[in-house]
Amino acid sequence: MAENFDQKKDQRPIVCGTDFSATAVEAVDIAAAMARQLGTKLVLVHVEGFRGLGVTDRALFEATISHKREELEREATRLRNLGTAVEQKLLSGSVFDELVDAASESNARLMIVGAVGHGVARRLLVGSVAERVAETSSVPTMVVRLGGRLGSWIRGEHSLKVLLGYDFSAASDAALRWLNEMRPFGPREISVLYVDWPPDEAHRLGYHGPLPLTENPREIQNFLERDLGDRVAMALAPEKVTITVEPGWGHPEGYLFEMAHRQHVDLVVVGTHRRHGWGRLRFGSVSRTVLRHAGVTVAVIPQESTQDRQ
Repeated sequence: MAENFDQKKDQRPIVCGTDFSATAVEAVDIAAAMARQLGTKLVLVHVEGFRGLGVTDRALFEATISHKREELEREATRLRNLGTAVEQKLLSGSVFDELVDAASESNARLMIVGAVGHGVARRLLVGSVAERVAETSSVPTMVVRLGGRLGSWIRGEHSLKVLLGYDFSAASDAALRWLNEMRPFGPREISVLYVDWPPDEAHRLGYHGPLPLTENPREIQNFLERDLGDRVAMALAPEKVTITVEPGWGHPEGYLFEMAHRQHVDLVVVGTHRRHGWGRLRFGSVSRTVLRHAGVTVAVIPQESTQDRQ
């Protein structure tokens, strides 16, 4: 049975990184709406990589600091006028280090950033920064795509179509629990996809019959569907969830992308592992690929989720 908890007693904040771009503003608005609905505060963070500017040109450094502080104050004031409790932080240094540290120090329940932009959001998805955030952070991270439907969902205008990639791991179970935490924001249409590799499943289950190329043997399919259904029901009951077990002979992210496109989903959710990645592949080859190439908002949930650390 799904775990019961009082959202209003959970005062962990939401942390949102901003570079003041259009995409960052959309991410900030979503983060602020979530914080208001949960009755918690938003920690609004801007990270500026000064790169020794304070030493080489003190006047320019101070002017830059002053300008960024004013921008951050304007954004915080805008959100406060909407009823959001805001704590603002202007930081300097590595975008990755400062965002992860801010989320950890705040004991955040969620970190939100935009998927593109010219500062925090863009750098998050380029090169080693995305890999390090996903591999290191113990805080769930949501990467918001411009023009998505999360904001209108939170406003109660429609249900949210969610696709979760599952692999029977502790990280996937953490992702299911995180979806349970998202219930107060509005109705969802949830699909859970498990892509199995038939030779592995046949060996694990002691199956010695033929392995079709395009489907699982009926015995294996039935077992996996029952097992997946039981796992989902434990975390998300009494919600109606569509489960899919699909044999895969290639990379599982391809099946995830195809289903996300076919179902026009609004949010893709994946669990992350400290050492192994999603399923049989290493972390970077699936979760990082989803982050870089999914056309919708992606939530990346670490095995050691914030709920686990309460």
